[in-house]
Amino acid sequence: MELLIYMLGPGLLLWSGWNTLAIVLLVFILYTQFLKSEKPLDVPSDFHVVIAGAGVSGICMAKKLKEMGVKFTILEKASSLGGTWHDNLYPGCACDVPSHLYSYSFFLNPNWSRNYSKQPEILAYLQRAAARFGVTPHIRFGERILVNTWDKVTSRWRVVTESGLELTANIIISGSGALHVPKIPDIPGAETFRGEAFHTAQWHKGYDPRGKRVAIIGTGASAVQAVPNLARMGVTSLSVFQRTPAWSPPRLDYKYPDWVRAMFSWIPLTNTIHRYFIFWRNEIRYKFIFDSTSILSKIMSPLVHRLVKAHIRKVVKDPETARKLTPSYDMGCKRITPSDDYLQAFNREEVSLVTAGIREITETGVRTADGILHEVDTILYATGFDLEKSLQPYKQIGLSEGIQELSPYAYYGMTHPDHPNFFVLLGPGTGLGHNSIIFMIECQVNYAAEAISKMINTGAKSMVLKPEVLKNYVEYVKKHMEGKVFGDKSTVASWYKNEAGVNWTLWPLDLVTYWWGTLACDMDLYTVRY
Repeated sequence: MELLIYMLGPGLLLWSGWNTLAIVLLVFILYTQFLKSEKPLDVPSDFHVVIAGAGVSGICMAKKLKEMGVKFTILEKASSLGGTWHDNLYPGCACDVPSHLYSYSFFLNPNWSRNYSKQPEILAYLQRAAARFGVTPHIRFGERILVNTWDKVTSRWRVVTESGLELTANIIISGSGALHVPKIPDIPGAETFRGEAFHTAQWHKGYDPRGKRVAIIGTGASAVQAVPNLARMGVTSLSVFQRTPAWSPPRLDYKYPDWVRAMFSWIPLTNTIHRYFIFWRNEIRYKFIFDSTSILSKIMSPLVHRLVKAHIRKVVKDPETARKLTPSYDMGCKRITPSDDYLQAFNREEVSLVTAGIREITETGVRTADGILHEVDTILYATGFDLEKSLQPYKQIGLSEGIQELSPYAYYGMTHPDHPNFFVLLGPGTGLGHNSIIFMIECQVNYAAEAISKMINTGAKSMVLKPEVLKNYVEYVKKHMEGKVFGDKSTVASWYKNEAGVNWTLWPLDLVTYWWGTLACDMDLYTVRY
């Protein structure tokens, strides 16, 4: 069954004439990009860009600016680079996108140890990338941005950090990311708990779970990775509090043999082909899992559901536990969390699944709605992130303050009519449930770089998105949310949606469509001042 799931994507890809044509087109365009020489920029000596964040996005943007000869400074709130991969240290932390795709296209790594690499290896990769492309010396660590203020007279931003540092910038690039402000649920009595309690994204480095009774609240991506690893670390008991079961199909992780890594090193084309294979396999999966209007989805989605449900019944020994771990909603409504050992962890004697709602937290544990007190020594919150606070981690005063809509939107997730000379990487509406976010980041970086190049070449002082452009774009997004399993009509609670039930976090289409839409920066969509 696992092999069938793994091969469904590429098999259907071969049958799809449209996707085959798209592959040829994309390879041709990428090939011509390698041959294309950048037009030298005559950058004014006082032109300066500030990048917020030294994670995957910030490093990528900095590398591009350095190639362009544009001066920049990266302000990073942490003590080291890496963003998500610096912050998240919980046991088992790894990426759920294959390593050879979850990497920069311009810095392929032939030596990934596994199909799905863990946090230390990804962090080391980012550190090598920053060093390789001369980004590290431009980072100022421990500088959390407090406020950015647009000066209409000078057409520049004034950036102030919590330490008192002040910078002026012609352009600000926000690479702060969308998942960096932990969300702690408001549970009555939480402050009275006498044991240790912390979020998985704020892992206590000295914490040792051996011999302890541990509660983990949540069954999202972090929990799916942490649960089996905690279970193997010698806990006395591990109680997993589940609100909604996760779709956790087989991950099919494996180590790359030495000969394969050698082949990727000595014949780079094989590495590139492998990367393309993963990308297009994921793209076709979008069609038969997420887009419920497609013919492929109508044929394949019920089959995939049956296969994964059969997998749950097969690997979870207790039938009642298997039933509780089986989702009743369509795959893709919530984030899919593949794993080779999460479901199996519930076969262990020390691991228990709790599905009753949480009533309160007491001094000694967690009391559920059925009146049972689950006494524990540690409470771990695997409860995700506050997306709106993550999106706006500092005060932003442009033509008006902040993003005003109930559901924040930006043009292709990057630009907004209230904020001149300001680009967001991984902004609202650019999240993905099916493919590599780094591909999305590179599209955005190239778009922002082209806009900056055009400003410099034409002597423009500012550019700001026209309001009607955003209005039309929002209608475009809402239209294409229709018929998607994660769309606004889905009744399943998910971090994709805000309190109003609007999914403003995900891109509603495939990545090829996003790539095409961001291939060039049309300055006619902006009000440009010289």
